[in-house]
Amino acid sequence: MTSPEENIRTDELILATSAKKLAKRRGCLKCISSLLLPLALGVFTIVITFQQQSAAQRQRIEDRDAADLQRAEDRNASRLQREQDKQEAELLRKQEKDLDKQRYENGRFDAYIQQMGKLLKESNGSIMSSQVTATLARVETLNIFRQLDPQRNVQIIRFLYEAKQLTDTPENPSLDLSTAKLLNIDFRDAAVNEKQLYQLSFRGIFLLNATFIGIEMSNINFSRTKFDTTSFSLAEIHDADFSFAEFYYTSFTSTSFASTIFAEATFENYPRQCQFFILCAL
Repeated sequence: MTSPEENIRTDELILATSAKKLAKRRGCLKCISSLLLPLALGVFTIVITFQQQSAAQRQRIEDRDAADLQRAEDRNASRLQREQDKQEAELLRKQEKDLDKQRYENGRFDAYIQQMGKLLKESNGSIMSSQVTATLARVETLNIFRQLDPQRNVQIIRFLYEAKQLTDTPENPSLDLSTAKLLNIDFRDAAVNEKQLYQLSFRGIFLLNATFIGIEMSNINFSRTKFDTTSFSLAEIHDADFSFAEFYYTSFTSTSFASTIFAEATFENYPRQCQFFILCAL
């Protein structure tokens, strides 16, 4: 059985050992605490650094994308501006070309009228009275037809018509315009009041896309003339000569005939019943 003194010494030894262990634990905790703060600061610094680097990288990417977008927009704007400048330059060149063409055609038209007026004056109003004058007038007229547009050509036709140079009579034979090629001529612009054409001679010419719609015609000579895509719709034709004429895609819708000759005329791409109607209407 232990004595009280031994028990006291044992308790003191236990207490001393516990105090040492506690002091040791406190030292470890203090050491760990002293290490945790720098470690936490280091980790925080690393995290902040990564975040800043990531933010900087995103900003660089955004800046680069924005720069690329701006460059693309600048290139697109520059391309559009170049295209617009090119279109404006082409339009300007076209306008200048059209103006040059108009000035040229106006000059040629005026020169033709002056020349023909001079010939008419010298021949007392009958160009066909002289073989030389007739040949000169024919060559000049066929040449001018090739150089001018349909609007000016129909003005020339009206000029010759009103000057009685396309009227075929024994006293005043018509100017020979055979082989002339006339495109897109609206003969209503040459007719009197846009409705009447009398004593007109157009033998042996070629007419493409011509219009005689609603015109009253009499004593007309279109023998050996070729008609392509031409309309005589609603016209009134009297004492006309279409002998040996050739018709391609020609319309006679609601056209009336009287004393009209179609001897040896040919019809291509034209309904057979319409040919029969024309022949029966003569």
